[in-house]
Amino acid sequence: MPMNPEGVGSQLADGVDAIETYIEADGRLADDYRTALLNEHERADATAIREALSDISYPGALPTREFDTVDDLVREFPPAREWASHEAAGRWAERVLEGIATIATDGSELEPTDELNVPVALVQSAHYVNYHTEDRDYERAVDPQVLFPEDVVIEAGASNSSYIDTAEVGHARYTHEADTVVSIIEQFADTDPPPIVLYDGPLVVSFVNALAPDTRDRYVDAMGRVLAASRCHEVPVVGYISDTNASDVGTFVQSIQPSQFKDAPLAKDRAIFAPLMDTWGARTAVFKSRRDSSVDALETTYANDQYAFGDRMYFTYFDLGDGSALDRVEFPQWVFEADAPAGQPVDHLYEYVIDAVRAEAAVGRGYPEILQHADADAVLTPQDRERFIRMVQQLGEEEGLNIRWTTKDRSKRQRR
Repeated sequence: MPMNPEGVGSQLADGVDAIETYIEADGRLADDYRTALLNEHERADATAIREALSDISYPGALPTREFDTVDDLVREFPPAREWASHEAAGRWAERVLEGIATIATDGSELEPTDELNVPVALVQSAHYVNYHTEDRDYERAVDPQVLFPEDVVIEAGASNSSYIDTAEVGHARYTHEADTVVSIIEQFADTDPPPIVLYDGPLVVSFVNALAPDTRDRYVDAMGRVLAASRCHEVPVVGYISDTNASDVGTFVQSIQPSQFKDAPLAKDRAIFAPLMDTWGARTAVFKSRRDSSVDALETTYANDQYAFGDRMYFTYFDLGDGSALDRVEFPQWVFEADAPAGQPVDHLYEYVIDAVRAEAAVGRGYPEILQHADADAVLTPQDRERFIRMVQQLGEEEGLNIRWTTKDRSKRQRR
């Protein structure tokens, strides 16, 4: 049966007070954290704070040199005040990106085909390259990978039974997309000026803590390869998290003011920083990520060299959309420490990267255009699913395989 809109609407109306209370409490909490953070910014420098927190393994975040140089921990973006239209923003972005290749990857998946008696699945990664030349050159490609029964069927051992592990498709998608990023980085090694790879998601892989050990290792190994390839070939890779809910700076505030915030709920970083940002394109000072042990696991061997990124991941928050939402950009330490390419109007590589991300977001009306292209190319639609099923059926017919509709799906199709 369809949803009962009157019943739902009535309950939502009755819940207005509860929603308002939640929003107001969240704002007051963030006010307290913001005040404590700014007081600490006035009282101590980054070196002193890092020394004071040296006994805490994971204080959420640590200040960098920008803690001492950025007023109120926010760097505004004055050019945006001069823009009267999206076209003006686009002209600024075109100047920034001229001759710089930006690259994005994304992935999509089709879960195992329960319509058929043979479970096969599909993952797909896509990449999009905008060279930002006068000829408007670009490159785009998709790379599919079929998962066969041996990839998605789990034997239950003692019970002599088996089941289809639909989660395996998401795991395979992640590693397949990481392989695509590594391949792209290798393709653009030694390009001058260096391209910028935007990865749609975090480089700080704390989400793996909820996974089983073997699965967690797959994710960590995949991201370790991405970061190692980036460092080896000096191609900056950036993790882009839209409308972030992270609380790393909130944890940092708790760590430096334990007596005040020992029993307090944890404030979201976006709620702490958003009121300090007055212009589109503003960003926070850069912080070092020290969230949890998942960061320390980011180590791998690449091109016969050892790489480790345990205390070498950095982040900043951007105001690139509407309202109080903020986006988070993550990048490895070497990007923070390296000089900008020759001829660029900034001194440091991370500033070169940040300007490019901001420019892509200006063109994309708040979300990097290059990521929009990759997402559009990667997505697998219901029509793609039907086409995939027909291809599996055709394979069965051509090869004499016993591939058929399941009884349940045949019944559903007859009813509809």
